[in-house]
Amino acid sequence: MISSRRLDNVDDQQLWDRSFRRLKALYSALPQEAKSGLTELLVRYCQTKEALAAVTAGINASSVCRQCGGQCCLNGKYRINVFDTLGFIKREVFPSIDFAQKPLCPYGSHDGCSLEPALRPSDCIIFICEELDEQLSSQSIEILAAGEQCLRNCIEQASRLTGEPLRTPLLLWTEKQRLFNIQ
Repeated sequence: MISSRRLDNVDDQQLWDRSFRRLKALYSALPQEAKSGLTELLVRYCQTKEALAAVTAGINASSVCRQCGGQCCLNGKYRINVFDTLGFIKREVFPSIDFAQKPLCPYGSHDGCSLEPALRPSDCIIFICEELDEQLSSQSIEILAAGEQCLRNCIEQASRLTGEPLRTPLLLWTEKQRLFNIQ
């Protein structure tokens, strides 16, 4: 039954644009106290992603990724979640997104991710392939585990502040709103 409501053929770019509009409105409508709390969580979230990216950069992940061709980056349109996108809105960053370059991730190119580490999807930041995992020290593994938990806690706290499921992939969140005619 729900599938019959999908007949208006909204494409991924339109969903992305709707997401930005809806998130801007959601952010604008928050009480000042919630906005302040959300800002603190976004700062911690982005700083943690930068720190985690630095750990993998320390083991020369870019070289490993170049050799494998970024297989983990294929079909990545659902990797960015609602909270990641709030980071764009808060920083007033509007990334270039190309949904037509399938199977490459719409947030990257043949040269890698187009997003700075602080704004990359959390799923991408915490993913460690087997080859990278073999190069990590036990201390690095502990740092990565603690950072992943911090990211998850930030999303959970922000979800409570906003009343929205901010861990949800952005395009799915918007599609759900659209299917049920939620504005």
